[in-house]
Amino acid sequence: MDCIFCKIANKELPSKIIYEDENVLGFNDVKPEALVHLIFIPKRHLEWKAEFNEEDISLIAKLILTAKKVAIEKDIFEACKLIFNIGKTGHIPHVHLHLLGGWKGKVPMYNI
Repeated sequence: MDCIFCKIANKELPSKIIYEDENVLGFNDVKPEALVHLIFIPKRHLEWKAEFNEEDISLIAKLILTAKKVAIEKDIFEACKLIFNIGKTGHIPHVHLHLLGGWKGKVPMYNI
C-alpha cells in the first residue's frame, strides 16, 4: 500500500512524533496552519466508509480522546480545533484528525 500515513506509522518516513501508543500516533503537520498543528492517526490503515464496525468506532473515539489529552498537556484546550477531512475535502484517505491551536490573541472563529 502506498499510504503516506501508513509509512509514517511504520517509521518508513520521518516525522516529529509527539504521541504514540499501541494504536495511535500523533505528529506535527509538515504544513502547519496554526502555531500548534498536530495530526493523529490510527496506526493501522483505516479509511472513511459508510459503516464502521465497533473496533473502528472505538479507534476513531480514541483519536479524539488522545487529541484532547494532548491539547490539555500543551495548554491549548481552551481554544483549539479538531478537524477530520472526509471524502473530497482531504487528499489522504487514511483516517486522520487535525488538532489546531496555540493562537496568540484573536482566535479564528471560522474553520481553517
